[in-house]
Amino acid sequence: MLTRSLFALALAAANLPWASVPLYAQPAGIPQEDPFADELNPFGSGQRKTPQPEIYPNDPATPQPRVNPPMAPAQGGDGTGITLPVPFPDVTVPGPAADRPTARTGRSLYAESPAAPLIAKARDLEKEEKWEEALATLKEAVEADPQDPEAHLAMGIVLRRLGRLEPAIEAFSKGLQIDPLEPELMFRRGIVWFRLGQYGIALKDFEDASGIAYDDPRPELWRGLALMKIDRPLEAISAYAGAIRRDRTYMVAYLNRGLAYLATDEPRKAELDFDQAIRHEPKDARAWFNRGVAQARQEAYGEAIKSYELSLRIDPTLKAAQINLDAARRLQARQQVVTSQR
Repeated sequence: MLTRSLFALALAAANLPWASVPLYAQPAGIPQEDPFADELNPFGSGQRKTPQPEIYPNDPATPQPRVNPPMAPAQGGDGTGITLPVPFPDVTVPGPAADRPTARTGRSLYAESPAAPLIAKARDLEKEEKWEEALATLKEAVEADPQDPEAHLAMGIVLRRLGRLEPAIEAFSKGLQIDPLEPELMFRRGIVWFRLGQYGIALKDFEDASGIAYDDPRPELWRGLALMKIDRPLEAISAYAGAIRRDRTYMVAYLNRGLAYLATDEPRKAELDFDQAIRHEPKDARAWFNRGVAQARQEAYGEAIKSYELSLRIDPTLKAAQINLDAARRLQARQQVVTSQR
């Protein structure tokens, strides 16, 4: 996995770390009927049993990624920086896909094919994390019906889970040769390009998928993630807003838009987004923590202290919340002294 942090922000004031640690708990909301749902998590669930080797494509060459400034060490810490929390996209299923003609002669995209039973078997194997067996089954499915784009889609997903990123790109691309207008193939291929650090190419796939699957918020969310990677936060904010328009309950879009607002030094707007995320999921420690960050950016240390305390109440192991809480208390005391001397 090439990167675990979405982006990093420089400190805005002395002695107060404004960033969070990566959290790996998977939020609720991934529907069980999607056996490949964890594929939509760009940073993994933290529970994968099969190691994923990092595989890089030979062509095209990967552009040099933007390097963010290092985080300043937290006061009293071990000198290591603390990065912003990574997003954990959940899944919104827009409903059953409509039948439509494809390049497969005499059949529609979702009509039964000889590969269907094998694809179903592979999905069962995936649930048991038997990746190699699932891959072998999907190879049989492709041989049974080379013109079934769903077989190529499933194979690409399993290859990605095995860390074989370049073959996964090839599988999704073969599916798109059969059905050039299938947004799920575009979207999944974009995720692999994103993991490979090819953010510009990934962005194109997300844009194409978003233009077709106009009721699905996921491509817009990932478009925002890619835009943040290439240092275009204002456009990322617009993309996250697009995801929210498609699904007003898509909490991860509010969280990421809030982080983008912090990147553009708009803490009040960030706080409103974190508030919205909290309304949808009151027990999300990330949302409470980032709310505290946004409040502290506005020098509302009392409110920030309450947010950090609630974050720790939900997740007592969240070390960054304790660090920020202690720093906010010191800054509040300093603020009170300055106020009393006026």
